[in-house]
Amino acid sequence: MTKREWVAVVGASLALRALVALVWLGSMPLVHDAASYFEVAASLLTDFPGRASYYWPPGNAFALAGVFAVTGPSVLAARMLMIALGVGGVVLTSLLARRLVAVAAAGDCAKDAKLARTEAIAGWIGAIYMPAVLLAGQTYAQHLAAACLLAFAWFGLRAVDRASLVDASLAGLAFAIGCLTRPSMLSVAPVLLVLWAMRMRHLKREGAPRSRLVGSAAVFLVVSAAMVLPVQAHNRAAGAGFTISTNNERNFFLGNNPYTPNYKTSHLGQRALTELDPETREYLRGFYERPDARDAMQHAAVDFVVHHPGVTAYRTFNRATSFWGFDYLGSRIIQDERGWGKKPLLVMLAFEAGAYVLVMVLALLGIFALRTEADARARTWLIALALAYELPYVLAFSGGTYHFPVVGLLVPFAALALALARGGGARDLLARTLRSRGAVGALLAFAAIQVEYAYYSLAMSG
Repeated sequence: MTKREWVAVVGASLALRALVALVWLGSMPLVHDAASYFEVAASLLTDFPGRASYYWPPGNAFALAGVFAVTGPSVLAARMLMIALGVGGVVLTSLLARRLVAVAAAGDCAKDAKLARTEAIAGWIGAIYMPAVLLAGQTYAQHLAAACLLAFAWFGLRAVDRASLVDASLAGLAFAIGCLTRPSMLSVAPVLLVLWAMRMRHLKREGAPRSRLVGSAAVFLVVSAAMVLPVQAHNRAAGAGFTISTNNERNFFLGNNPYTPNYKTSHLGQRALTELDPETREYLRGFYERPDARDAMQHAAVDFVVHHPGVTAYRTFNRATSFWGFDYLGSRIIQDERGWGKKPLLVMLAFEAGAYVLVMVLALLGIFALRTEADARARTWLIALALAYELPYVLAFSGGTYHFPVVGLLVPFAALALALARGGGARDLLARTLRSRGAVGALLAFAAIQVEYAYYSLAMSG
């Protein structure tokens, strides 16, 4: 992109998020988990790192506390941080789109010109992506998790390709903060390990030196450990074990017990005990009130999985698919705060859920129908990261809100599809899609996932 295009994309990202978070929803309080992160961050100003173990992963609260140390604890400062993280994510998404089409169709000038627009289109998609815009005023962990995952994707690939110590340091920093924000980030480490091993093998075949690549890996590990180990040591000193947070056993238990819904496996984690039926409420309370609650919950969950393989397999499949269900969190919390009825909610959903569905449809076209236009290395890297990030949710509990961080990895594919559809290329894109069994199958499966997700969202909304 040119400097003018960068200014336009960044400016639009900033302006739209500021208008929503600071003007339209400026009077809306922080809600649910967002309010909890704010409270923890404010408490860290007078008691850092705190005496108790961390129930929530502390990364988001640490980031907020860092801002509060300069500005003082305020909702305005917190929202400005969320806006900045969102804009940063848009920039990283654009850079990843540039890398995706780094190897263009050699000799085809017209196609090269179209592919060159992928970076700018990705930036504009990210700038106006409604699920991210609507949540810009809430201090959910999704914003920081998304920024960290995108930074890891960008700097991690560069660190391996260029054996750069600087890029390895930044990748390690992004990975560590991501793990402290959402421990599910740990699942992307094997993807980087495989990429690194493949690069090592390639250099060995060519007889090229590998010491710098080894050094970059060492730097990555040192930086990551320096960020994560102190948090684990703090929790151990507080009697909670060598862990990042103490909510992991509960999450696994809530998604794997006799009362877990077979489809909406996140249901027990999204409802207060008072909102559940008496039998379920008493079952959960019986574990929560035990002095060995974490061990008891983990043992009960493992026992259920072992003795109910069929149900577990069915739930696992549902978790894997519901992870890709449409977004509606922003619309629902705005509806609750404003006291809106169903019609305004449907309008909001048309923007929020509609934006997600449109981006994913385009991304699937980019992934399956336009393989030759994408750099194979970058293509595999982005897809592998998205699937690896999903894995912990497949094991515990899942829902559409958890895919928020990985969408930025897929936007470059959507931008690629739009870039090639411009200027009369839509007909060619349609023809290529129909010729691709993978594309047709993926689109049909995605449509079925959305219908099923909508059905259970309505059926269990009470």
